[in-house]
Order: sequence, then structure tokens, then C-alpha cells
Amino acid sequence: MKKSVKRLTIIFVAAIGLGAYEQFSNPFSFIRQEYAKIANSKKGYQPDYQQDSQTYTTSLVKVSQDKVKNASAAVALDASNNKIIYSQNGDKKIKVASLAKLMTLYLTIQKAEKTNGWNQVVDTSNKGLKKLGDDVELGGFKFKNGHKYTVRDLYKAALVQSSNNAAIALGQWVAGSNVKFIKMMNEQAQAWHLDATFVSSSGLENNDLDKFGYNQVGGKNDANMISAKSIAIIADHVLSIYPKVIDDAKQVYETVDGQTLFNENSLLPGRPFYDESLHVDGLKTGYTVAAGLCLVATAQQPGKDRVITVVVNDYAEFSDTAKLIKLVNNHDSSLK
Repeated sequence: MKKSVKRLTIIFVAAIGLGAYEQFSNPFSFIRQEYAKIANSKKGYQPDYQQDSQTYTTSLVKVSQDKVKNASAAVALDASNNKIIYSQNGDKKIKVASLAKLMTLYLTIQKAEKTNGWNQVVDTSNKGLKKLGDDVELGGFKFKNGHKYTVRDLYKAALVQSSNNAAIALGQWVAGSNVKFIKMMNEQAQAWHLDATFVSSSGLENNDLDKFGYNQVGGKNDANMISAKSIAIIADHVLSIYPKVIDDAKQVYETVDGQTLFNENSLLPGRPFYDESLHVDGLKTGYTVAAGLCLVATAQQPGKDRVITVVVNDYAEFSDTAKLIKLVNNHDSSLK
């Protein structure tokens, strides 16, 4: 009798085990899943590198020799159809100054949207970041003692005024540290198959970042090296996940924490190079001594496709951008 009971017990336990295996493939899989959740939570926020993945083609407009001669590199992207429609040294990796902030803004926006994080307070207590904000040449947006700045505050400072310390602080908010964030920037570039190497979340070269303690990736004289084509594609991804960026990028002035942010984009209304017919509504300026004057512009004429233009190291950045926008918009076979 005892043997029969023991035997039935063994069969019963085995049956339960087999049922669990058939249902879950592994009777202890739920335990592993819980451990995996814990492990992943310790890694912090992880971007979805494949988010809004798109395929870009090239269909260059046929133009005369009247190119954007002043720029070291120039590109125009038909953002409505994902087509590169103008390229002048567009595939050449080059220093792009604060245009690199577009990748910082993309990753910031992605986290803010996914985690409802726009109103989260960002740690701005680092002495190096405060010193950077106070710097006459590289600063502009100050991190004041006792003041709390949200993700949205620093997003506006980085976008409108191209604040370097705001960009670095946002990167640290996204990834937990500056080094980890720059790794994210490069991983995102690889996921999009871009020709880009990032060493800085702000766009400053390492020799400028050194005195603030943020020369942390690459060599002493290294800089972000990115093709103009890659910058145009990054800008397009920013627009894809957050079209509202245009509402902020077209502001000539913005106020954050009592500080007035000034937009250097002179193609906007009320500025010296404004042309109503161009319908420019953004997006990002850039300048360092090493990279020269740089500009990403966005525009959309009524009945036309949205255009993203990039000019790098161009002392006539605004007039050349206006010329480039007119060039592509007047080419009926490429833009409808």
C-alpha cells in the first residue's frame, strides 16, 4: 500500500512538472524572467535604438555649377520622402560643432516621451557645468544655486540657445553619466547606419571641454566627426518622434528661469536674413573655432515637401542656406 501511494505521488508530481514545462517551456522560466527584470532595472534607462527606423535613398537634383561654394559640406534632404536631394561633400566626416546636439536632443526626447519625464528635475549641481555656464565664450545659460531645472527647461536651453552645459546635463539625465550617454549616442548612430563618431554631447571639442572636466571620451584634441548627410538624417529623426520641436525651434526668444534665450538662426522672422517665401521654421545653429559656422534649417512651403538643409563650415551660412532651399524647391521633379 505504501509503495502504491509513493508511486502515485511521484507520478502526480511528475505530471505537474510536465504540465508546467509544456505551458511555459521551462517550469522555472518565470523566476528567470523576474531576475532579468531586476538586472535590467539596474542598467537604467535603455533607448530603443530601432525606434522610427527609416530607409533613405538618394535622388540628387541636377544643378548648374552654381553650388554652395562657401560650405565645406552641404546637404538637402526631402524629409517627406526620405530622399537626399542635394549633396556637396555630404558623405565626408567633418566637425559639426553644436549640430551634434541634435543627437542629444533626440535621445532626451525619446526618454522624456517614454517615461513622462519632461517635468523631472535634472541634477545641475556639478561644479564643471556651473563653470561652463558662466564662461564668457562657451556659456550663456547659468545653473544658479538653489534653482531646479526640468528636462523641458534644459531641452529649450540646448535647442534655442545651444547651451552646452544644458546639453551635457541632459545627457547625464538620460544615461546616468556623460561617458555612458556618449556611448548611447554612438550606438544610436550605428543602429541608423550613420557615418558618425561622437565624443561630446554638447558639440564642443575635447580641448574646450578639458577645463570643465568633461574631456572624458577620446583624445585631448578629438571632436565629434559626423557627415552632413548623417546630421540631416538625425534632424529628420528628431522631427519624426517629436514634431513639436518646430514650435520651439522657431522661437527667436524664449525665457527659462528668468533667463532670456536668444536664437541665433537669422532666417527666422524678424531676423536679418528672414525671407517670408522660404517658410523656415527651425532648427539648429552651431559654431566653434575648429568647425566654423554651421546650420541645420527646416522649411516647408505650401504645397511642397518639407526640406532639411545642412551647411557646415560656411561663413555665409544663412544666405547659402536660403539659396539651397530655393534651389531644391524650384526643382519640380524632386519636390512636389
